[in-house]
Parts: sequence; structure tokens; C-alpha cells
Amino acid sequence: MQNEQTSEANRSAWPVANWRASALPTAFSHWQKKWLGTVLAVLEPLSVAGLFVYLLEKTWLRWSDPLIDFPRDLYIAWRMSEGDLLYQKITNWYGPLANLVESTGFRVFGVGLDTMVWMNIALAVAALLLLRAIFGTIGNRLSVWLGSLVFLIVFAFGHLTAIANYNFITPYVAQSTYSFLGLLLVLWGLLKHLKTDRPGWLGVAGLGLAVVYLDKPEALLAAGGALGIYFLAQSIRPVRHGVPGGTRGWLIKSLSWLLGGFMGLYLPVFVYLWSLGGAAYAWRAVNYSVAALFDSAIRNQIENEKLMQTFIGFDHPWENFLTQAKDGALLVLVCGAIIMLARRWTRARKFSAEWWVLPVGVAMAAVIAGWLGMLSDSWLESGPAFAFPVMIATLVMAWWALRTAWRDEADFSRALGLAVVGVAASLMLGRMVLNVRLSHYGFFMAPLAVWFWIHLVTVEAARPAKNLLEKRQNGLLPATMAAVVLFAAGVVLNFEVNFYATKTFPVGAGRDQFFTFPPRFSKTGSLNTNGLMLNTMIRAFHEKAPHVRTLVAFPEGIAVNYHLRVRSPLTEQEFHPLALGYMGPSHVLAELQADPPDAVLVFYRNLSEFGVQYFGQDEASGRLIMLWVESNYVLAGKAGASLRTMSRDAVDIYIPRPPGAPPPLNIGPF
Repeated sequence: MQNEQTSEANRSAWPVANWRASALPTAFSHWQKKWLGTVLAVLEPLSVAGLFVYLLEKTWLRWSDPLIDFPRDLYIAWRMSEGDLLYQKITNWYGPLANLVESTGFRVFGVGLDTMVWMNIALAVAALLLLRAIFGTIGNRLSVWLGSLVFLIVFAFGHLTAIANYNFITPYVAQSTYSFLGLLLVLWGLLKHLKTDRPGWLGVAGLGLAVVYLDKPEALLAAGGALGIYFLAQSIRPVRHGVPGGTRGWLIKSLSWLLGGFMGLYLPVFVYLWSLGGAAYAWRAVNYSVAALFDSAIRNQIENEKLMQTFIGFDHPWENFLTQAKDGALLVLVCGAIIMLARRWTRARKFSAEWWVLPVGVAMAAVIAGWLGMLSDSWLESGPAFAFPVMIATLVMAWWALRTAWRDEADFSRALGLAVVGVAASLMLGRMVLNVRLSHYGFFMAPLAVWFWIHLVTVEAARPAKNLLEKRQNGLLPATMAAVVLFAAGVVLNFEVNFYATKTFPVGAGRDQFFTFPPRFSKTGSLNTNGLMLNTMIRAFHEKAPHVRTLVAFPEGIAVNYHLRVRSPLTEQEFHPLALGYMGPSHVLAELQADPPDAVLVFYRNLSEFGVQYFGQDEASGRLIMLWVESNYVLAGKAGASLRTMSRDAVDIYIPRPPGAPPPLNIGPF
């Protein structure tokens, strides 16, 4: 595609993945710099590993919510390990790969929460290593170190609000972290191919694309954008400069490797699913994640669901856009002020290196850190400032990559590498562009963008130095930004460690035991009662219905099925208004009538986030379902007097109505 001279020039344009000499004071001699660089090269990965172990110990078995989200994956993996087919006996909204891997883990290592936790810990480590490899290729050790700390504290072990399940250890849905890992494989493969020109790395990218395709669509958009800018820029050069063979030969060869890597995972999964349920089932399963994007019923539900609109930011799009743009502009101004002040200050040659590194860097960092501290309530919760600056920077990088490709300039590889990562980071924010929430979906959508921003400020804004003045200018900015990032990470770390420390209430037993918030009660209502609710339902089941074979718990009680190891006859696992909106209450009712469960648990959970107070309040929240239950079942007992809310016990236990029993006098919800 290109001659050896151009290829060598491109490779030499990549920054060296170590501490820049300009970042060290000029007073150090050459051997002192070399010795210090070696020490830092050892301490950097050790400090990251130490932080990982520290976070693992401080958060151990405290990541998940007892009832909501993560238990759904536990149940699905357990039922699949018992032979139930995904999308037939078990409904899932995303692709099959993550659930196949988890169910295989249950078959090999045994069914238990601990099995899935260790598998997810391994996945988090793999994601961290890939991120370090990606940014080690385009950046230096400082940006890699800072990014590693932020990833571990904010995302991998994140717990920024009372809502759990938004971290890499117990994610709200397994496909989120698996698809993120696939995206990182795509980026790593592209960057390695860009640097070495070995086609095998495109096979790695194709493998990552298959992981994304078989899991969750958000990362598929990001992977597609990264591949698009990569192949577009690479295709321009042969056409523009008349390289023999042109674009066609290179594209055929490259796409063959990419397709080969993709099919290397796609086909085995297809064949395995074919062996379980036939060709039609396998075809539907492997393409399920993408097909769901074109499902009109799902699209209509999302468009009309107020909660989903709020999550995405479509509830008040213009106001949300202005908020994001304002916060993004503020971040750009702050970073721009750092750059300007750093360069202005270092023009005063009378100050030595020792004086500009310490007093000026610390003073500037203290001012910015104090500003962040005053705004911690908002930036910990949302982090909206990253979206627009990253997207603007991505547009600049993409333009630069295409320009260097057209002109065949020496920094083509570096420009394209930055554009590939930036495009992926920006598109991962697409779902949250009007409402960026680090504490929510941001745990897997935002890490790439945040790390990319750290890289831009600490590496790209400090170019390689040509003289003493530039060394002083370029060294101040990374030192200042590092201090700011470390302060912010320290604030989050302290917050999270203290937050996790409050989760002392044991839930479950044996391999499934974990800890959550202890229940709190007041005159205005109860808080943090999900753990007590789960324990209450488990105990009530053993007392009132110990011999049943099938059980349904409304509205979000699949955790009860998992902990009891009792199957649900329904294909669905959640019955809150949002889930009922996807499938329709009539669908759930038809499944109940076709295969009535041996027992039904109905427990009170405040569903105000969905616009109702409780399950069965109106038709959209399951009123017809509750009417059918009360018509065909009798109340076998009540439980959870300590959880008494709204003048009723928290848990109702229903068993089938005996033949000849009189109908209920008052049919209605609860």
C-alpha cells in the first residue's frame, strides 16, 4: 500500500510510551533521568495493581442490588446451564454471547454468585489491560497511569449513588461489559495494524467486532465508526498517490482478514445454537441484538416511555443540550486557561525548573481542585462536561487524519490512531449525549471518552520539546492536570469506600451470600429495604410453599427464583411498567394462563420512578395480571410485618385456588 520509507516515517511519528524527558526537571543529569524513568516504569503498574487489590478488598461482595437488574443475569445463566433455551424459555433483550459464557461458567465451576463475580473480575482486568495497551500506543505512561486510576475508581468499582449494578463486577446487564471489551479489541487490533501493517491484527479487530455484534448495539455503533474512519483514511492514500494496485487490492485483503476474525467467533456460536434449537433458532439468536434495533414495538415503547426519555435526555432536549454544552464549554475554558497560563509563566526564564514544577503546578492544581470540590455534588453524579469537548476533539482528529492521508504526511499514523479512538469514544456517548451520567449507564459508555480526554490534555497539549523553554512549557501542563485528576479520583475514592462500608446487611446464603444496605425506617417511609425484602420472601417461601416447583414473583422478584433455585414458568423476568411496555401485559397474562405457577409472590415496591406507586395500580402496571392472580389463587399468607407500608404487609403469598372454593369478594390490586 505504501513504500517502506513512508511506512517507517509513519511509525516513527508515534509517541514513545514512557515518561517524556520534558516532564522531568532539567537539573537532573542523564543517568538520573534514566534511573528515575526505570523506577517509575516499575512503580506505575504496581500502583495500579495495588489500587485494584485495595478496591477489591474494600468492596468485596457489596456491588450488587439484591432484587434489581444483576439477579436477572444470575437467573438466566442458571436456567441456561439447566438446558433452557435463550429467546424461547427465557427472554433477553440483547445478544446471546455474554449469557452463553456465563452459563458455561456455571456448568464448569458450579452455580453461584461467586462464579459470576470472579468471571466479571477477570473481564474487568482484561478491559483494563486493553485500555492500557490502546493508550500506551498513542500516549505515554503518565496518561496510562492516570487513566488506569480513573477507570478503576470511577467505572470498574463505581458506586456513585445508592443504585448499585453500575460497575464491571455486577453490571446491570452482562452484555454491557462484554460489548465494551469487544470494542476495545477492535481498537487494539486497528492500532496494532496501523503500527505494524500486519493483516493479522485486522483479524483481532474482526473478533472484537463479533463480540460486540453478539452482545449490545451501543458498542456496535462505536466499533462501526472506528472501522469506518480507519478504512476511509487508509483507502485515500493509494488512490491519491498512485500506489500500484490502488485501493481495491488492499481493501479486499484487509476486509478478508476482518471478516475472517468476525466469522471465527460468529460461526461457532451459530453452530452451537443450531445444535440446541435448529437453524432458524440459531439465526434469530445470533442476530437478535441488531434485529431488536428495528423492532417497531420496542422503538415505539422507548419513544413513549417517560423514564426512558429522561434517561436518554429526550424529556427536555433543548434544555439538556444547553446544559451539556455549557458544562463542556466550561471544561474547555478551564483546560485552555491551564495551557495559556502554563506557557505564559514559563516564558519567564529567570525561574528554574525546580520552581515552575512545584509551586506553580501545585497552586494551579489547588485552584482547579477546589473548584471541582465545590461542584462535587453535580460532577460526581452526571459528568456532563466530557461529552461535547470529546466530540469536538474527535471532529478535529478525524479532519486531521483525512488531511494527512490526502497529503501523505509523516504524522498520518498518529493522526489516524487518535481519530480511531476518538470516534469510538464519541459514539459510545451517543445514547447519553443529552444526559451524560457517569453513575448510571456511563460506567461502560463513558470510560473511553474520559480516558481520551485525559490523554488529550496530558499528552496532545504538551508536544515534544525542542528547547529548554518548550520543555518547561510542556512539562507544567501534564503535572498540573495530573494533580487535578488525582484530586478528583481521591474524592471519588473516599466517597465510594465510605459508601461501600455502609453495606453490612447479609443477603442470601452459601455461595450466593453478599451484603447490601441495612434497612432504615422512618415516619415518612422505609429506605434500603431490598435486602430485607429478599430475605423475607425467601423465608416466607420456605414457611408457606416449600414444595412448589414453579414460582413467579411480581414485579421484580427473579432474584427469589435464583436464590431458591425454583424455576419461573414465564419467559420474562421483570414486570415493572417499562418491561411490561416492551412485551405487553396481555403477553404475560397469556403465559400465566398457559402454564400457571405453583405459587405467586407479590411484594410492595415503590414504582414511582415508572409513574405508579405499586404493581397492579393500573392497566400499564399489571392490573389485569393481578386480577387474574386473585381470581385463580388464594392468599396463603403474608410476610414482612416489619416492612409494612401503605397499610398492608410487604409480601403476599398466593397458591392455586382449591376446586370449589368461593371466589374472592373484592377483586382488585392488593
